[in-house]
Formats: sequence, structure tokens, C-alpha cells
Amino acid sequence: MNPVQLALIFAAALSASLMLTWITRGIMRRLCVFDIPAGGRKAHGRPVAYEGGLAMHFAFLAALIAAAFAVPEFFYDNLQMRGLAIGATLIVAVGVADDLVDLRPLVKLAAQLTVGIVMYYHDFRIEKITNPFGEEIAFWAGVSLAGTMLWYALLMNGINMIDGLDGLAAGIAGISGLTLCAIALDMNQPFGAALALIIAGICCGFLPFNFSPATIFMGDAGSMLLGFLLASLTLLSSTKAPALFALLVPLLALGLPLFETIFAFVRRAAQGQHPFRGDRRHLHHRFISLGFSEKRTVLIFYYITAYFGVIAWVLQRLEARATLALAIIVGVGMIFVVENMRYLEKRRSSGSNSKDNG
Repeated sequence: MNPVQLALIFAAALSASLMLTWITRGIMRRLCVFDIPAGGRKAHGRPVAYEGGLAMHFAFLAALIAAAFAVPEFFYDNLQMRGLAIGATLIVAVGVADDLVDLRPLVKLAAQLTVGIVMYYHDFRIEKITNPFGEEIAFWAGVSLAGTMLWYALLMNGINMIDGLDGLAAGIAGISGLTLCAIALDMNQPFGAALALIIAGICCGFLPFNFSPATIFMGDAGSMLLGFLLASLTLLSSTKAPALFALLVPLLALGLPLFETIFAFVRRAAQGQHPFRGDRRHLHHRFISLGFSEKRTVLIFYYITAYFGVIAWVLQRLEARATLALAIIVGVGMIFVVENMRYLEKRRSSGSNSKDNG
């Protein structure tokens, strides 16, 4: 795949996302479909047009068709391409239903796992991993299917959880897409590079309408779509790169949403809360509670995502043991960040209490 083809694919995704987001925003305003601020979890103070995820979905399909024309020899009669279209449509339908009628968490999780099954049978699978201390380990089909289902659910919930500030989820997904594009090009995987650029393109097209102050939100339809696409991208070539591309490198390239998901589930379980019940203890909420502005918090998270992306790009060039060691170091670093935030929050809280008592 040459640079002109890559540029055309990105331009198609970007232009389709810009145009369709503008149209969708107008339609939602006319239909009075708004996200109304209610309760402590809403960061915005005014009604904002909803269902931007629909625009992202149709922009994705348009860009996928454009990619088929740009690279016909690669995309013709492609099982994985059909799987992407089917899976994306299914998860967006679930997201729209959740936005409009507020599905129960277990219903939504069941739908995410079902989409994982659909993608498994379209050749998006975790089939084997590389053992850093020996030969690669192949999974039994049942384990492979279960791992694939959980991977999709993890990524979709991860992006959904960080979609709490204007421009945060779209920016992080776009940066992750660019990172995975660079990795795919290094590994000579043109389909992966094309899909990564489509993800980056639809995010860049959506951001002008979604960055603070946002005039449209993507909703669960958009956040789960982005999680679905990133999960698919990371599994696209798992048979060619068992551990580095399918598991460990994406864990770092998508380190922020994945860490946020796992940390939130563990935190809620430790506190005796329902693991799927939302709260204001996500990392971005905690940054704001420390006095950072919404825009500054979003930009910090962009930087962290880009930093993880550079590490991931370097890792895929290293041998397995070095990859594992560096991934552990990064994970420990994230835990230290959370612990330091807890200390700062206590200091800030005690300082506020002292002022009130004085």
C-alpha cells in the first residue's frame, strides 16, 4: 500500500466524519434529542445534541467502501471486511438502544460478548501468545473464543468509561489509531494500517464538534463503536504476531482506557459496589477534582496516550522478554500515579476542611 492510497483512505474517513457529524447534529437538534445534564456524573451544564455515534458509524462504512476502491486487490471478497461492517452495525444498534432506553448493564455486556462471537467467526481471534521463556502457546478453540469475547468487552467498556469529558474518548482513540497504524506499517500489514487510519480519520472529523465546548456527544453508540474498532484492529493479525501485536503492544497503545476499566472494576468490587455502576472516581474526574480544568485534563490524557503509543511502537521491535519487562514497568508506574493522586486528594481535602473550620 503506497502513501497516496493511505492518504486517500484517511481523507475519506475525515471528510465523511466531518460532513455526517454536522448533518447528524442538525437532525438531533430538530428532533430534540439531547443529553440533559442530571446528577453528579454529568460534566456539562447545558443540553447537548446526542447520538454522534451514528455519524461516526456511517462515516466508518463510507471510509471502508472508499478503502475497497483504493485497494481493490486487498479488500475484494474479504471475510474480515464483512465482519467489520456487520459487527460495527450490531454494536452501534446496541449503543443507540442504550442511549435512548438505558439498557441494563448485564444486557449490554451480553450484547458485547455476542459481538465478540460474531467477530471470532470472521477471523478476529486471540489464538496464541508468545511465551517469553519458550515457544509460543496455542489456545484451545474454546479458550480462544472466550478470550476474544472478553477482549471486545474490555475495549468497548474501556472507551465507554473514558468518554466523560468533551473530546476525551475521540482524541484518545484517534491517537491510538495513529500508533497502531505505524505499528501495522512496520509489520507490513496494509489492512491493519488502513483500518487504523479510518479510526483516526473518523475521530479527527468528529473532534471539531466534540472538543470543549462540545456541540454533540457520541453517546454509547460512538464509544462502543470506537472500542469495537480498536479491538478488531488489535486482533486483525494475531496469527502473524501472537503476542506482540495481539496482546501486549495494544495493551500499551490503549493503556489508558484499559487501565481505567480494570482499575474501576477492582475499585468498585473492593468497595462492595456494583462493578457496572457509574461514578465520579474515574481518572479524568479525579484530575478535575485536583483543580485541573477540563481542557487541561483532556490534553494531559492526550499526552499520556501518545507517550504510551511511542512505547508500544518501540516494544514491537524488541524481543519478547524485553517487551514483558517494559510492560510491567509501565503498569507499575500507572499504579504509582494513582497512589500519588490519592495522596494529593487527601491533602486537598484536609486543606479544604482546615479552611472551613478556620
